[in-house]
Amino acid sequence: MAQIQIQKLAKKEEGGKRVEEGLEGYTEILQDIKSLLEKAKYRAYKAVDNLKVQTYWQIGERIVRGELQHRERADYGERVIARLASDLDIAKRNLHNTVRFYKVYPIVQTVSAQLSWSHFVELIYLDNKEERPFYEQHTIQNAWSVRELRRQIRSNLYERAKREGEITIIQPITKALQPEQVFKDIYNFDFLKLPEKYSEEDLKTALLNKLEKFLQELGSDFFIGRREVSVLIGGNWDKVDLELFHAGLLCYILVEIKTEQFKHTHVSQMYSYLNWYKEHKWQEGQRPPIGLIICKTKDEETVHYALGDLKRGIFVAEYKVKLPSEEEIRRRIMGLEE
Repeated sequence: MAQIQIQKLAKKEEGGKRVEEGLEGYTEILQDIKSLLEKAKYRAYKAVDNLKVQTYWQIGERIVRGELQHRERADYGERVIARLASDLDIAKRNLHNTVRFYKVYPIVQTVSAQLSWSHFVELIYLDNKEERPFYEQHTIQNAWSVRELRRQIRSNLYERAKREGEITIIQPITKALQPEQVFKDIYNFDFLKLPEKYSEEDLKTALLNKLEKFLQELGSDFFIGRREVSVLIGGNWDKVDLELFHAGLLCYILVEIKTEQFKHTHVSQMYSYLNWYKEHKWQEGQRPPIGLIICKTKDEETVHYALGDLKRGIFVAEYKVKLPSEEEIRRRIMGLEE
């Protein structure tokens, strides 16, 4: 009996480690799981760094946008950076890097997700525009660390390859973000928890009170501009419900909220606002402003003829303040099946 117990408790060597009897193959399982954890850790670090790159691009874009709006003051950008460095406790050099990053990569879709922020800090200081894609490509293909990229730049790899006729640069095929890729057909305002009966003012107030949730529903890359912007047209003051700015499209987004079915008069109102923005707020380097009309309901034929040639400049969507429950969906499906 003692011998049997000893045999049951006996351990044997497997892969250099002692493994309990009956756990053959354990070392392989252990190594596979370690590999999975390492890969997960790498993906997590990569995701964080990609978020950093996107955030720094947006910071650079916002500073440059401020400079453009106050370009009559030559020192405005430098003063903003100095103040931001103090208020946010960020090194001025880092803020200058975000501005340079945005200016070198003005279209965010051209920013490779395979490169880290530290890689980009090296690349943005290459003055020769042909060098940058060369080093980007080689960094990705050879999995260069930042230190190796820096070493290759200092060794003039590009110039040497150019002299030897070994330069082959495959420019990434990128397509600028289009407005139709940004806007939805239906927006879910269920997070507002509105009563059954509510006014247009109630809806606007609720949305403005929960701007963060509202922006999340609109989608990524939207920035808050101003609420209820006053515009003077024909001697009369009117108000745009909400002014936003979209980092990917690089333009102002004017939002109008309507608690009624879509009408063609909504388009003429928005068109006037967009023309006012083109004359008074549009800056060089931006797209023309875009209008978003969010109505309680819309008839597609009415929208089609009301917009006409304005389809790429004005978008019309519906909103829902209460989504149907699972039971309601089930009943509707059963009703359709019958």
